[in-house]
Parts: sequence; C-alpha cells; structure tokens
Amino acid sequence: MIGLDGVIVLDKPRGLASNAALSRLKSLLGRPKMGFLGTLDPLATGVLPVFIGKATKLIPVFEGLDKAYRVTFRLGEATDTYDADGTVLERKPVDHLSPDRVREVALGFQGKLEQVPPAFSAIKHGGVPGYRLARAGRPVPEKRRTVRVWDLKVEDVALPDVTMALSCTAGTYVRSLAHDIGAALGVGAHVTALRRLRCGEMFTLERATTIEAIAVAVAAGMEARELEFLLHPADLLPDHLSYKVNAEEEKLLRNGNRLLLGDEIAPGTPLKAFATDGTLLAIGQAVPGKSGLGFQPTKVMV
Repeated sequence: MIGLDGVIVLDKPRGLASNAALSRLKSLLGRPKMGFLGTLDPLATGVLPVFIGKATKLIPVFEGLDKAYRVTFRLGEATDTYDADGTVLERKPVDHLSPDRVREVALGFQGKLEQVPPAFSAIKHGGVPGYRLARAGRPVPEKRRTVRVWDLKVEDVALPDVTMALSCTAGTYVRSLAHDIGAALGVGAHVTALRRLRCGEMFTLERATTIEAIAVAVAAGMEARELEFLLHPADLLPDHLSYKVNAEEEKLLRNGNRLLLGDEIAPGTPLKAFATDGTLLAIGQAVPGKSGLGFQPTKVMV
C-alpha cells in the first residue's frame, strides 16, 4: 500500500506469535517495512503497536514504555514455560488456600521487585533467544532484573484460578510474576490467559484493530489516508512542540543539520519539525549554541 507510514495498534490474537502477526500484516499491506514494540507471547492477546514505513525510525523513541495487563493464572500447577503452553512439572493441592490468603500474598508483589525471567523467553544469551536454548535442552543462564509493579488489583479468586490487573515497567514478565506468587503460596502457578491493555498512554485497546478488520479495509481498496486505525507519525508525539520549516530549512534537516530557532522557544523543548505539506521531517529538541538557540534533530525521518 503506497504512502503507508504510521502505527497500527494491533489487537494480537491468541495462538499467534508477534513475528507471525507481523508477517500477516506485511502480506496484507504489500510488504512495507515494519517493526513492533514489545513482544507478546503466542498465548497473550492485546496491544501490539506495529510501526510501518518511515515510522519504524521512531521505535527507539518509544522503547521502555510502561505496560498494563490483565492476567489469569492457575494455582497448583507449575509449568516449564510458566504458562499453559508448557509442560506441567508439578501439581499440588490448593484446598487449604482461602481467597483472602491469595489476595494478601498477591498484593505483596507490588513496588520494586527482582525477577528471574522464564527460561522460555525472547531474552538473548550470546545472541541466541532463551526459548531456543530451552527447547534444545541446553542450559539457559539466569538473568535477574529489577522491575516495578503498581496498581495491582486482584479482580477475582475462583480457586484454582486467579485474575489480576496491573501496571508495570517495561521488561516485566507477567509469567514470572504469576510463577512467583504461586511459589510464595507454596503451590506453584502458571498463566492461562494474558491480555495487554496498553503500551504507554497512547497505544491502548481503544485504539486497537484486528487483522480481520485490516483485511476488510484492504479488500475494499482503501488508501493509506483513509485508514482510520492508522496513527500518523506526528500524532505519536503529543508532548513535542510542532515547528513548520521552509524549503531551505527542510534541506538542512534532511542532512541532519541544526536549525536556528526564535527566542519564543525555551531551551530543552522537545520539537517535531514538519514540511509545508504536513510531512513529519524530524524530531529533536531546542539546544543552546554559539549562534543562538537551535533545533538539534535526534531522528530524521526522511
């Protein structure tokens, strides 16, 4: 599809790996350049921001966004993948647990936490994803990481199943969180359902669309500008001040050069520069220099 630059917030279906979802979109949209933000496991559903065309240059700008999830996990069964796609390693009775006890322990997993990601993860060890090492029966080095969890709410306890909603920092493994809660209760646990509700504040389920809806739009012959679910690159940076450039300034920006700014802009202000036709040319910030305040691009889009 010609002129397809922006972000589609995909509601990834269950049973499809993130890379497989990306491949389907590429096939539907004419195989433009694409990349996604934040891998979702095949079992997981929900928000998967897919950057398309020139917008792929913005992916590093959005890495590290907080996430929000709803998760259901089953107590009494521990698996090797920490989710329902794995092999059950151990079963324990949960009859002695009360809903109040489960809530008490689960709510203790807030604030700063130290996690050990599951062996079956996309974390690379010597350039090889952990899940490939694990599937080959090779040892997976332990990589501890510090994460933060907040707004944790235990929405339902219908033993052996527990449903929670939570917000967390990037890099948090919700599978590990469920596993650790099960371990703290002494019975083990694994995730049976996981849905990402948002990625940052902009990429939300309210903005999301499905592969099926995209297929319908393509079959109807819609042009890129007609796709309501396509977020324009400029709309992704609401905290950046818009700055329209003339033809000469555009040439300078295309070469990564610094532009002089007026005194009405404060130093350190994040900026997004537009061409006269509304095309996003670059993002950067206002930086003091010898010849005055200037727009220093950090990412040139063209």
